Amino acid sequence: MVDKQKEKLAKLCEHWANHNESHKESFAKWRDIANEMQLKSVVEELNKAIASMNTCNEHLLSVIDHIK
Repeated sequence: MVDKQKEKLAKLCEHWANHNESHKESFAKWRDIANEMQLKSVVEELNKAIASMNTCNEHLLSVIDHIK
């Protein structure tokens, strides 16, 4: 039972990290659009969101390492 739960958790973390990547792509697209509109503070906030997503993915992928 525990092994199945560990396997499921690892798969979920991988899925969440992959899903976050698609969000990051969208953030980057809209950051570039905001940049074209010269919305400097919006660009800065979207860059922070992208950086936070990178950190989140690092943690999610680290869970997988801890499980194995």
